[in-house]
Amino acid sequence: MKRGSCYAKGLFDFAVLIEASDIGNYDYIRIPAVDVWGLLMRKDHPLAKRSEIHPEDLWGLPLLTSRQAASNNQFSGWLKKDFDQMNIVGTYNLVYNVSLMVEEGFACALTLDGLVDTGSDSSLCFRPLSPQKTASMHMVWKKYQRFTKAAQRFLEQIQHAFALLDA
Repeated sequence: MKRGSCYAKGLFDFAVLIEASDIGNYDYIRIPAVDVWGLLMRKDHPLAKRSEIHPEDLWGLPLLTSRQAASNNQFSGWLKKDFDQMNIVGTYNLVYNVSLMVEEGFACALTLDGLVDTGSDSSLCFRPLSPQKTASMHMVWKKYQRFTKAAQRFLEQIQHAFALLDA
């Protein structure tokens, strides 16, 4: 997590990080769920007819991707190509803004499932990547954090709920 972020400044008790690469400075709990990566596109896009998206489907396709995915090069193994060989036309931090560009036909977007409305009233659809690519999630807090009673109780409840899921 960036040094200047709101969380690093102590403005939050907890944060949920997706594909957290640098959680060594934090205590954490792995959230027992994963998010699924896929392609967000217009429903009239040729790839929308497919049930899943393969690496070679994306070669040459104008793509938008999260800034984190681009900087970590986390798709290069799945794509069988380096990210710099792909036609990445932009990166994003806010998926809603990217959904507007996808809706206008500017490009397709690599994103996580469920972040954008792809229901029957939407002009957009989501197709999962194959082989499947998932993202793990962690709830983190500063090491040696002194919690309020409410925050401590929240953490205990989360730990208990996740322990039940693991059992």
